[in-house]
Amino acid sequence: MSVIIPVRNGRALLHTQLAALAAQDYKGEFEVVIADNGSTDGTTESLADSPSQYQLDLRIVDASQGPGAAHARNVGSQHARGQLLLFCDHDDQVHSDWISRLVDSFDKYDIVTTAVEGDTLNGANARKLNKIKSPDQLQPTGTIAPCLAGCSFGSRADVYRKLGGMDETWTSHEDIEFGWRAHNEGFRVGYLPEALVAYRFRTGVRAGLTQGREWGKTMARLHAAFPGNGLPEIRALELLVTAVELVIYARRFTGAEWGQLAGSWLGKLQGSIRYRTLRWR
Repeated sequence: MSVIIPVRNGRALLHTQLAALAAQDYKGEFEVVIADNGSTDGTTESLADSPSQYQLDLRIVDASQGPGAAHARNVGSQHARGQLLLFCDHDDQVHSDWISRLVDSFDKYDIVTTAVEGDTLNGANARKLNKIKSPDQLQPTGTIAPCLAGCSFGSRADVYRKLGGMDETWTSHEDIEFGWRAHNEGFRVGYLPEALVAYRFRTGVRAGLTQGREWGKTMARLHAAFPGNGLPEIRALELLVTAVELVIYARRFTGAEWGQLAGSWLGKLQGSIRYRTLRWR
């Protein structure tokens, strides 16, 4: 079994995730594959002592040939030895039973995602309104298949490779696209709310804007690629109302939260025009 972590400039936070993996209650053997997506902050050098420090079977692979987490995950999967591939992000923290719960779920699923929680890692960066409260709130009802979270999912290795991995042309929501494509190909895609990952929120308006804009653009692309997917349509009137609310209620949000919402608004507008998925009413 292989755990794959895409990383770019993750020196400051990666070791928290590695310590969490070393503390798993899973009794079987597993390797950790770090797919380095062109780090320039000394991430690779900082891992020199990690195998002995964390007692992990850890390898570093070069994933700098293309940008983005999708590319890094694909490269990591090519180097992985396990028959099961588990994916998490470098700046989060898996709960102690994350591996064991995911491994057990493959009796029912070919690909499975989990819930995340926003409390553990965000004491000084808590969200005011957009806070993750319950694992059951993370999966929209009525979608064609569960929405994969790239920071916490697993796949049978043969299935991941048969599907060609993630589509690297997606700058965000490549995880959802992968899961829905797998569902359309007849694979069993599931959701496991019991297996949690502590998710780390972005900090600062600029980081929120960047993340939100990519989310918004690719949300519009999802509607073009998967008509009738069950997610809310992007409607002109709702975009107008949201723009007004972002101005009126700006002080109710943290900087990063406002940036994320504003970026998502802009991305949805741009993406829905580009992909012709804007609905007027």
